[in-house]
Amino acid sequence: MEEQEYNSEDQNIAMEIIAYSGDGRSLAFKALDAVHEGDFDKAEDLLKRSNESIAKAHDVQTTLLVDEANGKKTEFSILLIHSQDHFMTSMLANELITEMVNMYKKFERKD
Repeated sequence: MEEQEYNSEDQNIAMEIIAYSGDGRSLAFKALDAVHEGDFDKAEDLLKRSNESIAKAHDVQTTLLVDEANGKKTEFSILLIHSQDHFMTSMLANELITEMVNMYKKFERKD
């Protein structure tokens, strides 16, 4: 079986997406924990930080898209595919948890 070499720049980009996405997802779940404890200010701060991390992942992903639009081929690997999967699930977790925090706030005001 022939050994395949990967572009280290593409690997670094994939790892950055994974790292920023993971941070964003973790912060979003910490926000959910904070709202369970009734600490809405902490939840809001954690969601803000989650959004910032996910935005960084998006910025890194955008470099891949811009490169491709400019004709640069990206070597696809399981790592790159994993990074995209991780990014999308982190974005979804952030969006859903943001809605959950908003629901908690709404219910809190009715009591």
